Amino acid sequence: MSANCRKIGLISTMAPGDSWDQGVIGRVSGRHGEMKALLEGMGYEVADDGPLHRTREQMKTAARNLRMRGINALVIFVGTWTHSNAAAEAAAESGAPVVVWGDASPGSCGLVGSTVTMGAMDEMGIHANLVYGPFDDGATKKRAKMLLDSACAATSLRGTTLGVGGGRCMGMLTAVCDPNDIKRRFGVEIDSFEQMALIDLAEAVDPGRVEHFLSWMKDTFGKIVAKPEAMDRQIRLYLATKDFCELMRYDFVALKCLPEMAAKYTSYCLAHAILGDARDDLGEKPRFMMACEADIPAALTMQILKNLAPESPILFTDLTEYDFSLDLLTTCNCGSQPTDFASDKKEVYWEKEGVHEHFWKYGGACPQHVAKSGRATIARLGRKNGSYELMVAPAEVVGMPREKLKETIWERPHAYLKLLCDRTNFFGSAKANHIHLAYGDHAEALVEVCSILGIKPVEVK
Repeated sequence: MSANCRKIGLISTMAPGDSWDQGVIGRVSGRHGEMKALLEGMGYEVADDGPLHRTREQMKTAARNLRMRGINALVIFVGTWTHSNAAAEAAAESGAPVVVWGDASPGSCGLVGSTVTMGAMDEMGIHANLVYGPFDDGATKKRAKMLLDSACAATSLRGTTLGVGGGRCMGMLTAVCDPNDIKRRFGVEIDSFEQMALIDLAEAVDPGRVEHFLSWMKDTFGKIVAKPEAMDRQIRLYLATKDFCELMRYDFVALKCLPEMAAKYTSYCLAHAILGDARDDLGEKPRFMMACEADIPAALTMQILKNLAPESPILFTDLTEYDFSLDLLTTCNCGSQPTDFASDKKEVYWEKEGVHEHFWKYGGACPQHVAKSGRATIARLGRKNGSYELMVAPAEVVGMPREKLKETIWERPHAYLKLLCDRTNFFGSAKANHIHLAYGDHAEALVEVCSILGIKPVEVK
């Protein structure tokens, strides 16, 4: 499972030399402590290597130490005039996206120091952004948080492992990638395994664990309609998948599922839903991203959204149809929707399988519910002639009565979306049948993630 992905390195700096008044040096050192407290108050773990670094060697050494401590982003606080070459070398040594934060207190001359530092970053091709404003200014803090959250979302992909079970599903060219390209671009290792092996692991799960989980489900959710033999195997497959991912130290997964799993055992619908939730029968747990149909770009998109919006469930769904009379986009996938999308757990009914075109050996279960209302952001990673692009679109999730599900496929979980952009532009920008979503307005942050990763953002207006 992913470790903390919100660790910020902090270096405070000013120009070297013995001619500086000790009061100025003391002021910049003191502001370092204020800067650290501010970042910690914004929810980050902050790593530093002392209160003030001035020479090239001091800056490089501090950055090297912070890199070894696994920072996701680097804040260089510029307290007054500084030598920008030292800051640029520190930034390069850190290996992390940089926020140059200039001291905006009166008489500090932080603007002159921070702008020359920012220019040095551009000269050297280092990804950096400038933040300048008082520590207590809401707009300044909001911009800084967006930039740092984006940096964390992008760099937290580095060193992670995506487990991919099964090959290409149902001819989806949009679901496959070159693993070496993914490693080079995102820093993500892809480890392939045979998804059918999970059947043996599922059958070996202790019956007591299955009974405990089923009891929790009966207490937690509104109704269980699916057949008992299907529920038994759905629960076993969830527990086996969870155990396997922990054993293999996977950070997220993409599993083929159909058609083999349905024909041989059961689908991953319950596994997908509960892995993406913040609780299971054992209590609170980290959300774990699972993409259906071995969709690698889906898994990457979902992991980015999870890193960016850790409090939100992350959606994997299909573009199903558009209701032109209501100006409403209907989305649903066979069973891949975390139950945290429901307005209440009692609104979740575990219906029978919602995929009728495949043969089922024992049957399946779908977490039927309607996603709760709220502002949201749609995203989908894809490629155009080999180059990566990320579609980003604003939306409003609209709560609808359960009866509306009969207009599409009754058993499936649904999310109804009011597009906050031109629908023609949206459909023209869609990268696949699958799209992904997190609650909140993350468009600006996702564009910044693209800038860090070297991906073209496609903002739908």
